[in-house]
Amino acid sequence: MPVRAKALTVRLPEDLYRASAEVAKRRKVSLNSLVREGLNIILKEECYARMYEAFGQVGEDTDMTDVEFAADAQREVVERSDA
Repeated sequence: MPVRAKALTVRLPEDLYRASAEVAKRRKVSLNSLVREGLNIILKEECYARMYEAFGQVGEDTDMTDVEFAADAQREVVERSDA
């Protein structure tokens, strides 16, 4: 199934455009692919940062750090996969 894409116009300073075009040429990819790759990296970093922050908040709340409630469910899954 093809991925649906949306068009986006981006305005770059001349020097950034030239440098990006050179990198894309060296990598033998389109400028579009280079921009998409860069955005994917930034979005992953953002996701990791948000997850890190969320785990930090959980660690500060001792009521939320109790994971014993999940032990039985995890044990059940492991025992089913061993069978």
